[in-house]
Amino acid sequence: MALGDEIDEIFRREVKSLPAYAKAQAAGGSGVAPPVEEMNNLLMGLVVAVQRSLHLLADSIEGMENGSAQFH
Repeated sequence: MALGDEIDEIFRREVKSLPAYAKAQAAGGSGVAPPVEEMNNLLMGLVVAVQRSLHLLADSIEGMENGSAQFH
C-alpha cells in the first residue's frame, strides 16, 4: 500500500470514526459547535493520527536509507 493510502487509513480510523467528526461536519458554517468534550476527543484523535502518520513517514524514510523501501 502506498504511503499516502496508509496515512489516509490512519486518519479514517483515528478521526473520521469519532462521533464529534460527523457533528463538526454537519455543523460546518452554522455557527453551532459540538460540545467541548466531543471537540477534545476530536482534537485527541487528530493528535494520535498525526503522530502515527509521522512514525509511518519516519519508517519509510529509514527504509529508503537502508535500501529497502517499504512504500512507493
